[in-house]
Amino acid sequence: MDAAEFDDTRARHPEIDRHLALADLVVVNKTDRVTDGARVLRLVRSLVDRAAVVPATHGRVDPEFLFDCRPAEERVGQLSFDDLHRDGHDHTGHLHAAYDSLSFVSERPLDPRRLIRFLDSRPAGLYRIKGYVDFGLYDTRNRYAVHAVGRFLRFYPAPWPAGTQRLTQLVLIGTDLDAAALRAELEACVSDGAPHADEQGMWGVLRYVRETEEDPAA
Repeated sequence: MDAAEFDDTRARHPEIDRHLALADLVVVNKTDRVTDGARVLRLVRSLVDRAAVVPATHGRVDPEFLFDCRPAEERVGQLSFDDLHRDGHDHTGHLHAAYDSLSFVSERPLDPRRLIRFLDSRPAGLYRIKGYVDFGLYDTRNRYAVHAVGRFLRFYPAPWPAGTQRLTQLVLIGTDLDAAALRAELEACVSDGAPHADEQGMWGVLRYVRETEEDPAA
């Protein structure tokens, strides 16, 4: 969306509201060219469902938001989980340095019900989540790559690589993030270790797994 032309565009093309309601990601460009950029952003956010609304200048946006890829497996020119956390790597000059990021690692499995509640209630400023999730007792065969942008949420189950330590590793990217609050919410998703006799807890996760697995970069 062009922030400078947004009101005129809506007036000429009222179907824009319907398009925004269906979007997964909305980039509001030229926010530096208008005096009421905050109003335009509020208006756009009121018209979307759960899409990420990202302000931009000169059309510059972190490419992290534009690719639907499995972290560290599919390489389509984006930063992987490993790229974000490589020791000694300096991100200062990168565009994504303008955004906040939070990493979360847990050696204990996550409770699927709690994680889905967290994902369903993620704040508007949290644009991107990716990484791997260990559900422990709920699934002993697979780890689950997770990818979320705006409304879009998908899990990709795959067998644990031989010799890999079973960890949950997540990266959260956005603006104006309350890192302490988000970390506390993720900590609350950690399983208490009690055995679970039924598998119903995984149903919420499985809703976001494609029956026929497709390449998420396609």
